[in-house]
Amino acid sequence: MDVNPRQTAPEGAGRAMERRGLLVGLGGLGLASGAAALLPGSAAAGEAGRYPGGAGGSVVRAVAAPGELTLSTDAVPAGLVTLRATTPDPEQQHPLGLLRLRHGVSVAGFLEHYRQAATAQDPAERRAALALIDTEAHYFGGPAVSAAGGAVEVSWILAPGTYHLLDYTTTDPAHPERVRTLTVTPAGRPHGGPRSAPHVIAPYDDGDRGRFLTAATLPADGVFHVVNHTRQLSEVMFLRVTPGASEEDVTACMEALGRGEQPPVYPFTGVPTGLTPLQPGASAVFAHALRPGRYLLTSFISSRETLVKRAFEGMWQLVTLR
Repeated sequence: MDVNPRQTAPEGAGRAMERRGLLVGLGGLGLASGAAALLPGSAAAGEAGRYPGGAGGSVVRAVAAPGELTLSTDAVPAGLVTLRATTPDPEQQHPLGLLRLRHGVSVAGFLEHYRQAATAQDPAERRAALALIDTEAHYFGGPAVSAAGGAVEVSWILAPGTYHLLDYTTTDPAHPERVRTLTVTPAGRPHGGPRSAPHVIAPYDDGDRGRFLTAATLPADGVFHVVNHTRQLSEVMFLRVTPGASEEDVTACMEALGRGEQPPVYPFTGVPTGLTPLQPGASAVFAHALRPGRYLLTSFISSRETLVKRAFEGMWQLVTLR
């Protein structure tokens, strides 16, 4: 989601929105390194996250800096795992995604197919690459963070295995600092219990259009259970709406961007934050603390049928955060 905080005026809006990649916005992964870069003081099992919920579990702290992604630990026991991400980067948003590669798929091979899907100009080539990356990995979602938006937490019940945490801010495979490996070790019993999430956000398909099953008013400081009921990868992003902007303004902006045109008005401010691509049928719990106000709830993932970002095809909803 390469929406520069300074590009909120109409003349920069189209370019900023169009730079979103096929998965989350900036598109692109770094080549995985052999060992994760660790922050001082590894997170201990049972460390409390910012929000109440599950009993026990492990918390992994991630910092997405402009040139590097660091983790507080590279191994946790199977069970409840919460990723708490922040970024000191004032210039752009950092969407992080946790995935698990299918058996026989190498990180290098996946990244090359991702690069092809993100950069291919020919629609047939792009569809072929999309089909590959959609089947080569299982996408668990992750926190999309900005300096202004503060920390975002995402929780899962993870089974033993090898996972990769990606910073989707580059399509250049020559950046090993943008991918970290997280090993989930076997445990005699699940470590920790599920986090409570009193609010539901469920992306779903309504014919050719994507929609969200959720309330019109949600907490600005809250915990959300997300279930992807669409046929493809989907995300849950919150983008602040400018004061006084109408639903007609949002519609006109999205329709213009979908046609590749300059929108008549750009009714948003800041950068999106939320949950990055989630596998069809999968679920995750995420928590954020945003300023109260009106927000666009949307998904910028490209439609696998039309190759147009679903937000531009009407997959959005205006919500109030209180």
